[in-house]
Amino acid sequence: MPRSSSSRLFPLTLLSAVFAFGGLFLTGCGYQLGTPQSAPLAFSTLYVAPVKMRALIPQADAVLTGAVRERFSRDGRVTLAATPTAAGAVLEITIRNYRRDTATADPDDTGLARKFTVVLIAEMTLREGAEPGTGKPYFSARPIEIRRDIFADGGQQQAEYQILPLLAQDLADKAIHAVLDTW
Repeated sequence: MPRSSSSRLFPLTLLSAVFAFGGLFLTGCGYQLGTPQSAPLAFSTLYVAPVKMRALIPQADAVLTGAVRERFSRDGRVTLAATPTAAGAVLEITIRNYRRDTATADPDDTGLARKFTVVLIAEMTLREGAEPGTGKPYFSARPIEIRRDIFADGGQQQAEYQILPLLAQDLADKAIHAVLDTW
């Protein structure tokens, strides 16, 4: 029995529809996640000043400064400078407060906490490259808050010691977004 012209057109129409859908799927709408690499920055070099501690967290300034510098180094959009005078911008971070809030109490003893929420409050200032505190600010005293939960079942001191690198990483992530992404 001879095939009709409509039955011969169906596979061709289906094939062209599949190719059109595939082409549309592969091209997308051109959306790009994050900040585009072509976004111009006002500076190409950055000096990260040592973190200033106004809260009582022993030996945390070196851990926090190291994490922030490492994160900027891995990002690649700016080059880290060794001195503030050699940089196009200077980032200053001040830790204002560190506290632990009780999140969950022990069911057998409600006065004993099992889980704490650790809160780190910082301020960031980004200035033009010069001696710290003398350049024109891009932004000044921008508040940053970082929260992490710790479980004190194995000991509160050990839990707080183990959470510090995670707080430092969160601070570094927020610092890079504050400095390099669109303000």
